Amino acid sequence: MILRMPEYCCKFHCIAGDCSDSCCIGWEIDIDSKTAELYNNAGGEFGERLRKNISGGSFVLDSTERCPFLNDRNLCDIFINLGEESLCQICTDHPRYYEWFDGLKEGGIGLCCEEAARLVLTDTDPLKFRDIEISEEDCDRHDSELYRCLYSARAKIMERLGNCGTMKSLKTAVSGILEYGELLQENIDNGVFSVPEIPECSDSFCPDTGELFSFLLTLEPIDEKWQPYVLSQLEKISSAEMNLSDFEECNPEIGLYLRNIGVYYLWRYFMKGVFDGEILSWLRYGAASVVLLEFMYLVKWLETGSLSLSDCVELTKNYSKETEYSEENIESFRDAVYEMKTFRNEKS
Repeated sequence: MILRMPEYCCKFHCIAGDCSDSCCIGWEIDIDSKTAELYNNAGGEFGERLRKNISGGSFVLDSTERCPFLNDRNLCDIFINLGEESLCQICTDHPRYYEWFDGLKEGGIGLCCEEAARLVLTDTDPLKFRDIEISEEDCDRHDSELYRCLYSARAKIMERLGNCGTMKSLKTAVSGILEYGELLQENIDNGVFSVPEIPECSDSFCPDTGELFSFLLTLEPIDEKWQPYVLSQLEKISSAEMNLSDFEECNPEIGLYLRNIGVYYLWRYFMKGVFDGEILSWLRYGAASVVLLEFMYLVKWLETGSLSLSDCVELTKNYSKETEYSEENIESFRDAVYEMKTFRNEKS
C-alpha cells in the first residue's frame, strides 16, 4: 500500500515543552489494547504509577485536566522513562490523520496543533505530495467508479486553488468551486460519475459572516473561552468588514495562509465522500472555515495594529480544535451548510 501525505508533513515534529497549548491538557486520552497490556506489565515504581493513573481505558486527568504524566516542564514522563515506542497509539499519531482507500492511504497533520498549523499556513507549495511504501492491508469498502470520479474532481479543485495568490483570487475561485460542487453532487446523486470542468466565475464568494458566527455559537464548546470569543467576533462584524480592503492590502501573506487552509480542508475531507456519496457539505464546510478565519485575522489586526504568523497560527489552532475535533460539531456543521442563506445558489 502507498501512504500519500503533503510534503510538509515530513518536516513535522512535536515541539513538546515549547508548545503553548499542549495536546496533553484538556483532552481525554484513550489507551489502545496493545499499549494497555504493556503498561499493565511495566515493572518498578513507574509501572505502579502507570496503573494508578489509568481508569476505564484512559489516563486519569488531574483537576486542571492535565495528563498525569505531563510533568512541570510540559514533557511526557512516559516518553522519558519508557521511550517513544511506549506511547499509546493516539499520542504517537496526534496530530496526524489518515483515510484508507483501495491501495492508498492518505494522511496529513491537523490544524489543532500549533506546529502543524504553522507548517500548513506557510507552505509555499501545498500541492506537492510524498508517497511512501507501507505494509498495510488494502481497503476495499468503496465504489471504485465513484472513487475515480472524486479523485479526478479533487485534482481539478486543487489545481484551481493552487493558482490563487491573493484573497481576491481565492474568493473568486471558491465561488466557482462551490458552483462546481453543486453540479458534481447532482451528478453523483443521479448515478453519473463523469467529471465536469470547474466553471469560470467572476463573482467573489461573499457570505453572511454574521450567519456563520451565529452558527458557531450553537456548537458544543470544547474550551470554555470559545463561546465568549465567538460572541465578541459577532459584535464586531459591521465595523470590521469596513476595513477589509485595507486589511488585504496591508497583509498580502494572508492570501497564502487562507489558500493553504482551503487546500487542507479539501485534502482532509473531500474524499470521505467516496463512502457515502456526499461531497457538497465538505466543500461548504471548508469554504465557511476559510471565511471565518479570514475574519478572525482581520479583527486581530484591527485590535492590535499588526498581525503576525503566530497570531494566525493561534487563531487557526483554536478554531480547528472547536470545529474539527468533535464528531458532533462536524456533523452539525455539515447539516447547517444546507440551510444557510450564505450557500443558497440563487441561480438554481
